Amino acid sequence: NGIEYGLMQLTSEIYDLLKKAGKYSNDELHTLFDSWNKGRLQSFLVEISAEIFKQEDDKADGRLVDKILDKAKQKGTGKWTSQNAMDLGIPIPSIDIAVSMREISALKEERLKADKLYNSPEPAHIDKVELAKWAEEALYFSFIATYAQGLAQLADASKEYGYELDLSVIAKIWRAGCIIRAGLLEDISTAFSSDNNLPNLLLSPEFVPKVQATVGAARSLVAYGASNGIPLPGLSNSLTYFDAYTSGRLPLNLIQAQRDHFGSHTYERTDMEGIFHTEWE
Repeated sequence: NGIEYGLMQLTSEIYDLLKKAGKYSNDELHTLFDSWNKGRLQSFLVEISAEIFKQEDDKADGRLVDKILDKAKQKGTGKWTSQNAMDLGIPIPSIDIAVSMREISALKEERLKADKLYNSPEPAHIDKVELAKWAEEALYFSFIATYAQGLAQLADASKEYGYELDLSVIAKIWRAGCIIRAGLLEDISTAFSSDNNLPNLLLSPEFVPKVQATVGAARSLVAYGASNGIPLPGLSNSLTYFDAYTSGRLPLNLIQAQRDHFGSHTYERTDMEGIFHTEWE
């Protein structure tokens, strides 16, 4: 369910971007999502999104999607996923932000007031063909990042709770039929079948070229969204997760120094073994 939250948030962000930056009509969105569902983005959520865009409103003129209030509700399964990840110490930022965005969406009256107080930039137009290419690649990249986070949590939970999960089999079960079923799960199943001790999908030799070929589009769209006032938190968090996970050196050495400075929490060193504490001047 946590992965489901992440994928739904990402899909909605790409929809918003296509509408605001590319001025896509609902008919064009239907055609685009339908074409994506025939390619590597083939999935239940992309399929039903294509159907949603062409659904006429039976109570008024126009398409139904444009009349639905932008307040997403939740049953609590996304929250449970985030809570368990915190307990396990597993980072799942794409899923966490999906939960938070549903909570932000519930603040409709406050959002309307804030919208009037601040001047948001008018989104710069992007060529539709170029935007569609970036959108497809960014969505594929962020789908991979979200599955990677959710499966890493499952793998750790399996060890912690003695579940003895086979992630290759789980991917096949999901592929056979559930809300997050997707063609991508076939490749995921293969990756875990090749290495049943794979700690993270991003370390799979099969997925390295897939990610390398699509991460550039995610960078371009996150930068565009930031410059043009279009919130893309799921895509941004997916990119940040990737950049942090693939960084051999993070600035957390400063945090450890701060912790030792104010609380004598100690630290480890890069050049020698042991636990250290400094009497800071």
